Amino acid sequence: MARIQRSVQSGFSRITEALGDPAREAIVSALADGKAMPAGELACAAGISPQSASAHLQKLVDARILSVWSQGRFRYYRIADENVASLIESLVDLAVKAEHLDRKRARLPEPLRQSRRCYGHLAGQLGVSLSNALIRRRLVAVSGRTGHVTEPGFAWCRSEAIEFKPVREPHLRLCNDWTERVPHLAGPFPNAILARLVETRCVAPLQVPRALRLTQKGRAFFARLGAEVPF
Repeated sequence: MARIQRSVQSGFSRITEALGDPAREAIVSALADGKAMPAGELACAAGISPQSASAHLQKLVDARILSVWSQGRFRYYRIADENVASLIESLVDLAVKAEHLDRKRARLPEPLRQSRRCYGHLAGQLGVSLSNALIRRRLVAVSGRTGHVTEPGFAWCRSEAIEFKPVREPHLRLCNDWTERVPHLAGPFPNAILARLVETRCVAPLQVPRALRLTQKGRAFFARLGAEVPF
């Protein structure tokens, strides 16, 4: 019986154990927009000592939730990849359901609901609107949970000076939006779009972590795309 049990175990308990601590949850949340941060800043974000942060960070790295790279004498941590970012977003979605969605949404800062970073792509009302417009105009084609950029989509990229040079498919995937309750698009192509929006100041960061402000240039971009801006 024990042999059968071991054969069906996938090892996800190691990941859930690594995430199942308030301090580590705070660390992962601080990195959810795709940026890299040193241990000292993450310790402040989690409200713990640098010594304690070191142990928590190592556990997250060992579970392959975070990756670490060195620059001189500094070590920087970030979410390991898009798959981990998608997992985090799904866990947030599940947690919101468990803690009564309406009450949680009422406490959520409005800018965060309107437009925010989710790892390297756009989320919130604006992210969903962008995704819907790309699909409606057939600039992308989605099948199941993944998709690719179409020929009209590549032409649109050239017209908007969006640098997207795919290495392989899929170019994008569906990511559950925990505030809007519908999927938005994630992956290399949506990442390239957000990078262009940031570069051209179509969106700008706010003091609310991860939240983005849509500028007048941004409204013009969404108007050209034919995407509704719901705020």
